[in-house]
Amino acid sequence: MSVALTGVAFALLYRLELVGDLPLVALLILLGVASAASEAAVRRWRDSPSPRQLHALVAVQMVGTTVIIYAIGWGPTLALGYLFILARDLEDVGSRAWRPALLWTVLSMAGGQAAIATGIAFTYVATPYVHGLAILAALGVAFVIHVLGTKTAIQEATDSELRMSEASFRQLFADNPQPMWVYEAETLAFLEVNEAAIRHYGYAREEFLDRHITDIRPVEDVPRLLADVAGERDALQQGAWRHRLKDGRVIDVEVRSHQLSFDSHDAVLVAVQDVTHRNALESELRHQAFHDSLTDLANRALFADRVDHAIRRQERDTTTVAVVVLDLDGFKTVNDSLGHTVGDELLVAVAARLEGCLRPGDTAARLGGDEFAILLEDLEEPEAADRLAQRIIDVLAPPFSLSGKEIFVHASLGISLAEGERESADELLRNADAAMYRAKGEGKGCYRLFDPAMHSAAMARLELEGDMRRAIDEGEFVLHYQPTVSLSTGKVMALEALVRWQHPTRGLIPPAEFIHLAEENGLIVEIGRWVLREACRRARYWQLAHRGYRLTIAVNLSARQLGDPRLVDDVSRVLHETGLEPSALTLEITESVLIADTEVAISRLHALKSLGVRLAIDDFGTGYSSLSSLRQLPVDTLKIDKAFIDGVTTGVEAAGLVQAIVRLAGTLELRTIAEGVERRDQVDRLEELGCSEVQGYHFSRPLAPDDVEAFLKTRGLDRAEAPATARLPGDELNAARS
Repeated sequence: MSVALTGVAFALLYRLELVGDLPLVALLILLGVASAASEAAVRRWRDSPSPRQLHALVAVQMVGTTVIIYAIGWGPTLALGYLFILARDLEDVGSRAWRPALLWTVLSMAGGQAAIATGIAFTYVATPYVHGLAILAALGVAFVIHVLGTKTAIQEATDSELRMSEASFRQLFADNPQPMWVYEAETLAFLEVNEAAIRHYGYAREEFLDRHITDIRPVEDVPRLLADVAGERDALQQGAWRHRLKDGRVIDVEVRSHQLSFDSHDAVLVAVQDVTHRNALESELRHQAFHDSLTDLANRALFADRVDHAIRRQERDTTTVAVVVLDLDGFKTVNDSLGHTVGDELLVAVAARLEGCLRPGDTAARLGGDEFAILLEDLEEPEAADRLAQRIIDVLAPPFSLSGKEIFVHASLGISLAEGERESADELLRNADAAMYRAKGEGKGCYRLFDPAMHSAAMARLELEGDMRRAIDEGEFVLHYQPTVSLSTGKVMALEALVRWQHPTRGLIPPAEFIHLAEENGLIVEIGRWVLREACRRARYWQLAHRGYRLTIAVNLSARQLGDPRLVDDVSRVLHETGLEPSALTLEITESVLIADTEVAISRLHALKSLGVRLAIDDFGTGYSSLSSLRQLPVDTLKIDKAFIDGVTTGVEAAGLVQAIVRLAGTLELRTIAEGVERRDQVDRLEELGCSEVQGYHFSRPLAPDDVEAFLKTRGLDRAEAPATARLPGDELNAARS
């Protein structure tokens, strides 16, 4: 079509005599040949031409154009034609064409100018002006060719980078292990989704592309999403959301989104990270930071925070806030005798019972060990705290069935009422703690309400506990010994070791004032080890000083000591180190020690018995021993409690009970010792009832070690059946004395 139009134009211009001096037919033939040659070259070399082919293509085009424009006499004035040829080549071949085009344009124009100069070609522009015009035209065309060529090259590079970027993006998008998708910014419809998203969310690709991003959000989150999308968006956004999977599960996600153009759409690229597990872990860590790991009750930090908030709320109304502190009586015995696993099970069971006592809104906490606390808010009257405390005592009274055993525990409770905003959580807890210790000191298994006078008692208790720890290191504990006398001979049969505390400022402290505290804080085990070693050492010394006579030493064991797994080894080691014959040592336990777990206690007692030591039940008749359980115990002696001895001469019942115990002991081939004998008539009555040995102030108070020797000389010892065998070296008496 362009060739035909050019031919028509030539015909019109020919009539006007503006197309040179060649006949019109010749011009049309030249036009046709040049066009045909150009088209043939394009068809042959347009697709990925080699450098030589590219030059050939451009040469044919430029030479053909030169022949036409110089044949019609206008030569350099039509140099613009070269640019049309270049534009087509840049489109067909690319920027590679501009350099060959520049070369062949200059060569072609030079050839045309040579034809003018030699008279071969006609020109409407007079010489020499035509040559100057040719130079200027060549420079202008060369400049434009260079600009078009370099611009095309830059565009090609940009397009290539874009294609590579898009390819890289699609590859990264498709292979990314993180769920990703692209959605249309206006309609919120999914445009593309990667394999990770398909696997994670459970939808097929077609299902995704048939949905909108609102379809994977929980219904309640959609309004927030729409508001977020409708707002002004930054180029890069991130946030936390919830997504719904195909199976209905809701997950927590963190989303990063970026605006971009995608397949001619104004779109948003989204990268998703599933943080459900991380959030759950963080939530669990936050929970653990404020809850007891064993019972899942509130811990001390959370409890104190809630108490402080409750006190502040109390200021705005007329209700009462109370704190109850609870400590289990006998838990250490359970823990030591049955092991920590059962102890932990007991704490969990106690926590469950406590929570069952509470109202909605009350808080139960485990402060540590076997100590619990309860926060009571919005109490209409202070007496409500008393009722709850009693309810807790009643709830904990039934036995706990753990690991096939029935375990009895009781609790001592202290109550503190908030008096006003000046109090803090620490003060309320401290006050309730003081009240709890008062309850323990008054019989356990009860509760007490705090009063200010308890502060001084609590401070004294803390001071005494600190002094006790120091006393162990400083050697302030001493032993006094109370004799046991045979009713048949009147001679001394044994000495019972009784610990005393020689306080540097308070003087001699009796055991009633510190043993209970030592049992609670666990120091009784360390004190007991010292008592055992010192008593055995002294007994061996007196044995050596009174050869041929019989003398045994009795040492009391607490529940904590009997529960100590090292007890048997400790006794064996002390006997070996002191040289005391095992049969000369009697270990005394109370019936209450057996309550926590008879099976463990019996096992421990048998292990002690296997060493050859003697065993006695102290305060017999005040506990819960049955005949069946007594038959299982490898004991040698029953010590009749002082409560029965006090009425043995005045009450028929007391005398009958003592006689029953003596007969029971005889049946089981056990010795009996009456404790707390203070009068001569009691001695006579006990002798009538068949009791074999007695102990009490009527014969002697507990004696200091230096006074024991004088008493032994005065009262005398029973002669042994065979001389005692010394197990120490030759100067064993001096060694024992030291």
